[in-house]
Amino acid sequence: MSEQLNSNENNNDQLSTGLKVLSFCIPLAGAIIYFMNKNESPQKAKTACYAALWGFGFGVLLQIIATVLGVGAASMN
Repeated sequence: MSEQLNSNENNNDQLSTGLKVLSFCIPLAGAIIYFMNKNESPQKAKTACYAALWGFGFGVLLQIIATVLGVGAASMN
């Protein structure tokens, strides 16, 4: 009986694709999803946290690239 409950919990413990995308694009939303689900659905929380961290890192990388390109373009004039 407990195996059936665990399998049902595992199916419900998956973060939807839309929430993954939201967590990636808006890391603050991912943090909120993490804290809302960390006790009841740890796998959802973990996925939201990872998506938010990846999104934050990607944003920082894009900002660095934009800064380098901006400084390079400014020095050409």
